Amino acid sequence: MSFQIVAGTEGLGLDAVAHVLVPGRGRDESGFGLTPEAIDRVTVAAELYREIAGPKGGRVVCSGYKSPIDRKGAPWSSDAAPGVVFSGMPEAELMRRELIEKGVPAEAIRAERRSIDTVTNFLRSELEGHFGDDRPVAIVAQYDHLCRMITVIAPRTLRRQYLGVVAPSRSPDDEGWLPTLVSRVVAARLPDDSQAAIDVATARAARIWRAAEITGMRSYH
Repeated sequence: MSFQIVAGTEGLGLDAVAHVLVPGRGRDESGFGLTPEAIDRVTVAAELYREIAGPKGGRVVCSGYKSPIDRKGAPWSSDAAPGVVFSGMPEAELMRRELIEKGVPAEAIRAERRSIDTVTNFLRSELEGHFGDDRPVAIVAQYDHLCRMITVIAPRTLRRQYLGVVAPSRSPDDEGWLPTLVSRVVAARLPDDSQAAIDVATARAARIWRAAEITGMRSYH
């Protein structure tokens, strides 16, 4: 498979990457399936694992629960998160399931199932140790979302080298200026302590999502 790269850390090439990060791209109307664009991300991530990360003993980290205003899905729980009841399946679990179906070994996949936006996808994946080491990572997303990740989010959240790999897009690649502004606000001047940084970013993201819901700026199934 030929991969389209978005440059991140200066001088980093795909041949030096050891891990793959797949931030969530939303759930379907049931809360128990992925959107088509999320499945496209998983498809690219599976190929990256087979060709790049797998031979190096790397991991695929799937990241995401749902947005705070996504209320889809019946209660669901997992032995991997004892005592926690989710509303539907977290995006990370759904992506993990898809990856396994595509032939990625279960032991090579980590599911970060608590983050609520793109900034917290990155923070929790990095600061909670889901990669297992400090080797470089390839981030998989549609082009416009990926550009925001590479230019705004990754420099403020990752403690490793990174680059982007483009997933197919089913809609025009034009996020506009607002998501970039929101990511800058959520990721701004976070505490040095890992858990404090996660808590602050999560609180900020939750407030912004709820404000967006109240003003009708975003809608969900």
